[in-house]
Amino acid sequence: GLLTNWTITQTQRFKAAVAQRDIADWYGFWFTADFTLFQPTWFHKAPWEDPQDFAARSPITHVANVTTPLMLVLGDQDYRTPPADGGEMMFRALKYRRIPTVMVRFPRETHELSRSGEPRHRVERLQHIVGWMDQWLMGKKNAVYQTQ
Repeated sequence: GLLTNWTITQTQRFKAAVAQRDIADWYGFWFTADFTLFQPTWFHKAPWEDPQDFAARSPITHVANVTTPLMLVLGDQDYRTPPADGGEMMFRALKYRRIPTVMVRFPRETHELSRSGEPRHRVERLQHIVGWMDQWLMGKKNAVYQTQ
């Protein structure tokens, strides 16, 4: 998710993308995620001590560069990468910029949606990913993914 968000802010080479379990804002993530042990390794200071470093590495800072249509797959109970600091931010920013984007949210699902989520949600997740890519790569229009 984070790397998908980052990649589409750095290049325009992809026709479509899907982000899952994503991070858009490292600053906000530092305060809200249930896993912050990465901080001493990835960042040398707390967000308020070096906000520029957190901003420079946050995809949301570079969202003005995005042209790639993006699907966001979120679990409502993901406390590892909270939707508010990832998918919801990217969704709002890309909608504002009129970049094709959709958000697929799964109730009762955590960070483990793709591995141990409810079986019907895992199937639906894959169907959405294939449908999104079929639309943007194969030209198979799907009313579910009409974004304008």
